[in-house]
Amino acid sequence: MATGGVVLIEAQLKEDRAKLESLKSMLKKSSNLTENMKERLTQFDDRLVRLKGQIMPVYNEMQIKIRAQTNGELAIKELDKVARYYCLREELDSAINNHISSSIPDYIRNMKELSKAIKFFLDNNPNSNEVKKLKELFQTGLNNMCKEFEDLLKKKNKNISIEDMAKEGETPPIIPLLVPDAKASLMQISKWVEENHEFVKTNYDGKLDFVNVICNNYVNVQKRYLRERLEGLASTEQLVMFSTNTPHGGRRARNSELTRKVSKLTRDSTKRQSKRGHKRTPSDHTSIQSIKEDINVEKTARSFSKLAVYFTQLIRSEYYQIKDIIPAPLCEKVFMKIVEPVMTDFESEGMSLVKGAKEQILHNNWVAVFPLIMFYQNLNKLKCILISEDSLDFERPPLAPISNLISVITNCVKETLDQFKCFVEDDAAKTSNVASDGTVHQLTSNVMSICGQLLAFEETVGTLLKGIQHQGTRALPKSNIHRQMATYINGILKALEKNLESKSKVYDNRCLSALFLMNNYNYIRKNLQESELLHLLQDTHHDGVDLDGRYIDWIHRQMEVYRLWYQGITEAMSDNTTSAVFKESDKLKDSQKDAIKQKFKTFNATLEEQLRIQQKWAIPDPGFRDWVRESNIEAIVLQYCDMVQRYEKVNFSSNNRKYIIYTPDDVEKTLSMFFDQKF
Repeated sequence: MATGGVVLIEAQLKEDRAKLESLKSMLKKSSNLTENMKERLTQFDDRLVRLKGQIMPVYNEMQIKIRAQTNGELAIKELDKVARYYCLREELDSAINNHISSSIPDYIRNMKELSKAIKFFLDNNPNSNEVKKLKELFQTGLNNMCKEFEDLLKKKNKNISIEDMAKEGETPPIIPLLVPDAKASLMQISKWVEENHEFVKTNYDGKLDFVNVICNNYVNVQKRYLRERLEGLASTEQLVMFSTNTPHGGRRARNSELTRKVSKLTRDSTKRQSKRGHKRTPSDHTSIQSIKEDINVEKTARSFSKLAVYFTQLIRSEYYQIKDIIPAPLCEKVFMKIVEPVMTDFESEGMSLVKGAKEQILHNNWVAVFPLIMFYQNLNKLKCILISEDSLDFERPPLAPISNLISVITNCVKETLDQFKCFVEDDAAKTSNVASDGTVHQLTSNVMSICGQLLAFEETVGTLLKGIQHQGTRALPKSNIHRQMATYINGILKALEKNLESKSKVYDNRCLSALFLMNNYNYIRKNLQESELLHLLQDTHHDGVDLDGRYIDWIHRQMEVYRLWYQGITEAMSDNTTSAVFKESDKLKDSQKDAIKQKFKTFNATLEEQLRIQQKWAIPDPGFRDWVRESNIEAIVLQYCDMVQRYEKVNFSSNNRKYIIYTPDDVEKTLSMFFDQKF
C-alpha cells in the first residue's frame, strides 16, 4: 500500500514538471514578441513626428487661405448689404408708398428691411441724409399699415343677423364679427406694430405711437359697428333701441318710450279691468291696477330684455376678438372705450325704466313691477354666464353699470313686494270701494292675479325675498325658494282674508255680507286650484291645514248666514202656526182661516221682496251661482209644495187663488231669477 502511494506521487510530480517547462517556454516567446512590438512602435512614433513636421506647414498655410476667402466673402456680402441699404429707399419707395396690396406679409417683410437699414445708418452714419429719407419712408409705411388696418375693419366687419344670436336658454355664442381672412391680416399688422413699438418710439423721439393709432382706429370703427348691429337687430324684431344722444349732445329725456310703455300698460289694464264686470267707484284710482290673462306682462320689458341679450352677446364676442387682435396691455382699455358709450345709454335707459315703474307703483299700479322682475331675471342670467364663461369683472368699467342696474332693480322689486303686502293689509280701512251687489271685490281679483304672476317668476322672486341681491352662479335650493314664496303668498292671503272680513261689515244686510264673503272665498279657492299656488302652499304645509278645505269650510259657514233670508218663510210654511190638520170638508174658524192666509201672505211678500233685492245681487261664477240657487230651491220649493198640497183644497177663503199665487214651478223659476241682473 505504501509503495503504491509513492508511485502515484512521483507520477504526479513528473506531470507537473512537464507543465512547468511548457509555461517557461511560452513565457519566453511572449517576452520576445513584446520586445519586437515595442521596437516597432518606437519606430512608428518616430515616423509620425517626421510626418507632422512635413504636413503642419502646409495645413497652416491652407487655413490662412480659407480664412482669407471667408473674410472676403463676408466683406463682399456686407458690402452688398451696405450698397443695398443705399439703394433700398429707391428700391422700396414704390412698394411702400402704394397702399398695401393683397399680400400683407410681403409688405411687412419690406418694412423689416427698412428698419434694418435705418438701424445700420444710425449705428454707422447717424447724420447722413439717408437716415432722414429712410425714416420718412418707414413712417409712410406705418401710416399705410394703420390705414389698411382701419380699411379692413370698415370693409370686413360682418353683418350680424337674428340667426347668429343665441336661442332662448342657450349660452351666448362667440360670434365672428370679422371675415376670417381679414381678422388674420389685422392680427399680423397689430403684431408687427407692437413688435416695432420700441424701435419707433426710440428713433422718432417718442413723437409717434402707432400702437395707439391702431387701437384708436379699432375703437372708432368697432364702437360704430356695435351700435349699428344693435340698431339692426332692434329694427328686425321691431324693438325699441336704447338710443343715442340728441343732436345737441345732451342726453335724451329719461321719460323714454319704454317708460311710456309701462304707463300705457297699466292704463290699459285699468280699462280692461273695468270692462270685465268690476264697477268703477269714486276711489278706484287708489285700488290696484292689475293685468288679466290676455295681457302679456313681458310686453313692456321684451324690447329691453332682448336688446340686453343681444348686447351681451355682441360685447362678449368683441371681448374675445380684442384679445386676438389688440396688444394684451391695451385690451381692457380698448374694450372699455368700445362698450362704455352704449353701456352708458343702456344704464340710462334701465334707470329710466325703473323710474317709470316706480312712478306707477307709487299710484298703486303694482303690475309695473313685472317688467322689472323680468329685466332683473335676464340681466342676472347674462351676468352669471359672463362671469362663469369669461371671468369678466362686473365691478369695474365698462360692465359696472350692469351691476349697478341689477342692484337698483333688486332694491325696487324688494321694496315693491313689501309695499304690496302692506297695501293689502292697510286697504282694509277703505270701504267706499265695496260694490253694492256683493260681487268679487276688485282687490281680491287683483291680488290673486298678481300672486299668480309672481309664481311665474318664482325663482327670481324667491331669491329676492330671501334678501340675496345677486343670485350669482350658484342658485338657491328649490326648497328655499318654495319656502320663501309660500311664506310671502300665505302672508298676502291672510292679509286679504282679514281685509275682506272688514269690508263685509260695510253691508247692512247680513245675507249680502255673507254672499260677499262667499263670492270672494270662492274666487280665491278657484284661483288657487287653477294655478300652482295651491300646490305650492300645500307642499310647504303652512299652518298644517288643508287650505282648500279651509276655504270650503268658510264658504259653508257663510252659506248658513246667507240662508237667514228665508228663515221667516220657512217658519211660516211650517205647521207650528196651525195645530190642526184640515180636510176639504172641514169648516174652519175665522182665526184658522186668518192663520192660513197669513202663511201665504208672508211667503208671497217675502219671495217678491227677496226677488227684488237679490236680483240686484251678483254671483259672477256660474257654477257657484247655480249651487246657491239650487240650495235655495232645495230648501224652499219642496216645503212650499207641501204647504200648497195641505191647504189648496181647504176652504180658508172664498178664493184660495187670491193667496196661493205661485205654483211650485213658479217658485222655482222665481228663485232661479236671483242674482240675474238682466231681468
